[in-house]
Amino acid sequence: MSSSVASAHDAPTVVYRLLAAASRPFVRLAFGLDVSGADNLPSGGFVLCSNHLSGFDPWALSIPLYPRQPRFMAKSEVFRRPFRALLAQVGLFSVAARPVDVATRHAVAGRPVLIFPAGTRRKTVVTGEVLRPRTGAARVALAAGVPLVPAAVHGTEHARPRTRWRVQFGPPVPLEDLQALPSREAVAEATRRVWEHIGTLEEEVAAA
Repeated sequence: MSSSVASAHDAPTVVYRLLAAASRPFVRLAFGLDVSGADNLPSGGFVLCSNHLSGFDPWALSIPLYPRQPRFMAKSEVFRRPFRALLAQVGLFSVAARPVDVATRHAVAGRPVLIFPAGTRRKTVVTGEVLRPRTGAARVALAAGVPLVPAAVHGTEHARPRTRWRVQFGPPVPLEDLQALPSREAVAEATRRVWEHIGTLEEEVAAA
């Protein structure tokens, strides 16, 4: 189901609306943002997982979600006064403040939560380069009982105008059969599945 309409519980903040109004036309014009698979995005809360190429990835992934406002983690170092309140309005929360619990609350409240399983940016587009993806995304999706949605970005490692950015969203990863498993096993299998789907999407979006 498409997430084209924001409900009351996940309506964007005023700050986010202003940023979106300024940045969406610029990104589409400068980078020709090409989006596919947006119909795979659920209307309620969900965890969105993607490969991670650069600091522009959250930007490229957030624009197709508008008017919904995703929440995502950021390094604790950026949460310095007087910017803490502003960052919260943009949708960031600190990795130092029980991030899985915070992300789970956002997902339960019906908001999209963006998590990069790789945990860090990588300089080349090589599927499987990061051999041990982090389990936070799966933990949040299973704890909140929300869909785990894979995605892939391409071209965001380049900030030059006329370099096309591409985003592809995949269908939610099946999790229903994991409910009967012990928590650790369920998280490990969900992580394996979403990482495999991200790799497939990454190959597809790079070849598009």
